[in-house]
Amino acid sequence: MQRRANSSITAKAAQGRVGYLLILVAIAQLAYPITAGGDTWAIILYQAIYASLVVVGVLLAGESTALRTALIILAVASLTGGSIYAFNSQARWALFLGYVCVIPFKALLLEILLRFIFTARIVTRDVLFAAVAAYLLLGGVFVPVYGLLETLIPGSFVDDAAPEAPVYWQQFVYYSYATLTTLGYGDITPQGMWARSLASLQAVLGVMYVTVVMARLVGMYAKEPQER
Repeated sequence: MQRRANSSITAKAAQGRVGYLLILVAIAQLAYPITAGGDTWAIILYQAIYASLVVVGVLLAGESTALRTALIILAVASLTGGSIYAFNSQARWALFLGYVCVIPFKALLLEILLRFIFTARIVTRDVLFAAVAAYLLLGGVFVPVYGLLETLIPGSFVDDAAPEAPVYWQQFVYYSYATLTTLGYGDITPQGMWARSLASLQAVLGVMYVTVVMARLVGMYAKEPQER
């Protein structure tokens, strides 16, 4: 009963707002080319877009004070790490810090979205928006993970367009979604064992996500007449 009550409270708090989260996530995943020139303020703006996801994330967290507090702290850490990187974009330590700060924020936001989807009792527009946003975030989480691996073990990934050049995080945005959807153009390739292991994991998770979430949504839809 308590779980159903919490689910109802969360759904009411998030009603009509998950669409904004989806829009922000989509912008964050598509707007990364503005940072390609290395402009400091463009990078900060991009980081701020991601940090703004905390607003809807807090609403989705429902009555969990601990979850809301953790999300806010991680959002501030993510924005701080990203800003430090923006002013030191050529420094490996700043890149490392940026990746380390953003990974837990994205992961927690993804966990909150999945919790919202799997505790919902009926299929609503917000649940569908959350399912799409979670899929986009699943790709987003792997971007800094790939980047962190490349920072720790240079040469883990190679871009055929510039085989001798390092692979930057903007390229990993593209690579992550190509891997998540199992599209695999093959222009950016994992070279090391850890890189290949991560790429395989993401491809499997991408297929599993679609299968499991679709099964969940269909099951919820089938139960709606009984709930009524």
